[in-house]
Amino acid sequence: MPAAKAQNVAVLEAAIATSKDAVKVFNSQVALAQNRRKELLKIYREEPLVPMYLSPMYRPYLGNVMTVYINGIHVSFSVDGSTQMVPQTFADDIVSKRLAIDATITKQNRMANIKSNFESAPGELKLF
Repeated sequence: MPAAKAQNVAVLEAAIATSKDAVKVFNSQVALAQNRRKELLKIYREEPLVPMYLSPMYRPYLGNVMTVYINGIHVSFSVDGSTQMVPQTFADDIVSKRLAIDATITKQNRMANIKSNFESAPGELKLF
């Protein structure tokens, strides 16, 4: 039995050494990711700022404050109609979300307009 115990101890010591190496590798990867995030933050801060606003009409869809995440960096944007300065990349994302909401609203309004939603032949009516 003592030989088996010695073998188990050796296996455990090897596992501990391997896990310590894995932790070191993981920590170095986390440090690299944090450095990349800092570089991205610097790039976004150097981007030209664009004036943006969102009407309070979008609150049911976005909430009082819209948070935009790009590559792990976030910007909080108030949906109160006030003009705010945001980096161009985030402004593009805000505009794309607004256009998607506008398309949804337009589709709902077209489908809700029952008086004009009739057709004399199949395929005549274009809803969307």
